[in-house]
Amino acid sequence: PVVQPGGPMSRALATIAEEPGSPLFNRVILAVLDDLERGQNLSEALAKHSTVFPTLYIDLVRVAELTGNLEATLKELAAYLRRDLNTVRRVRTAMIYPAVILVVAGVVVTILVFFALPAFVKIFAEFKVQLPLSTRILIAMVNFVQRWVFMIAGSAVAVAAAIFFSLRTQRGLYAKDVIGLRVPIIGPIVLSAILNRFARTLSMVLKAGVPLGQTFDAVIAATANRVFQRGLTTVKEQMTGGEGFAGPLVRIHLFPPMMTQMVRIGEETGTLDIYLEQAAEVYEEDLEYRIRAMTSLIEPVMTVTVGVVVGFIAVSLISAMYGLVGALK
Repeated sequence: PVVQPGGPMSRALATIAEEPGSPLFNRVILAVLDDLERGQNLSEALAKHSTVFPTLYIDLVRVAELTGNLEATLKELAAYLRRDLNTVRRVRTAMIYPAVILVVAGVVVTILVFFALPAFVKIFAEFKVQLPLSTRILIAMVNFVQRWVFMIAGSAVAVAAAIFFSLRTQRGLYAKDVIGLRVPIIGPIVLSAILNRFARTLSMVLKAGVPLGQTFDAVIAATANRVFQRGLTTVKEQMTGGEGFAGPLVRIHLFPPMMTQMVRIGEETGTLDIYLEQAAEVYEEDLEYRIRAMTSLIEPVMTVTVGVVVGFIAVSLISAMYGLVGALK
């Protein structure tokens, strides 16, 4: 909170607009403040900036205004956004170490292969000394790359362009999300993140008293995965046709049995929001565990791989040095 509880909303928005950050967001906040001072509701002012505020956010605020529960709803939204941001940060942090290792290894290999190796080759050619086997293998690999560099670069550009343009189509984006769920190690992390976000979002919507049919599209969009969005759209159609929630959820075969069972029990007992919140906590813990496991697995694999590559190059150069010294003696 940026003001004391019970303080005027205009003061809170003015304080937020003064915070350093995105100038665009600050301008949006000032526009919302101006609309509030003209007598509009907060939900009406937010709806004018749908590119900044998600539909789910606006719908929750609108219902909270009608029920007089705006403060509690905003606190719930803040907690939800904080958890979601922390999840994204944990995934990104887990990928920093492999990225740094790859960059450092690439720099080391480039220096050794394209600067140190040519000098050794030139010296050995002058003294007419036979190169060691490992050095000859390394030189053959470098010569192959240099000989076909344009074809290799062209192929890489073509593949990158194909991926880029395919991701601008609905079929390509759907394929990306399918692959993201099936890739070993990464797939279970993506699935846990989707389940956590779905359960957390739906629980928050139900707690706020928003009719499920009114905001289910926003809940679907919150999964940020087109495979689940397509399946949940089918669930929505079946719900609209008079079926319950748990049955259609089971039939799309996307959610694990534990989740569907908790939804079924919550639906039967009228405590669906509580069971969904518990499910979100379970999958949040599962996500943290899988991220830690992935980090623990990636670190030794990356270290060994980089060590083997750099070690092979170093041994090739060092053995060449010893061969040259022996020839001179």
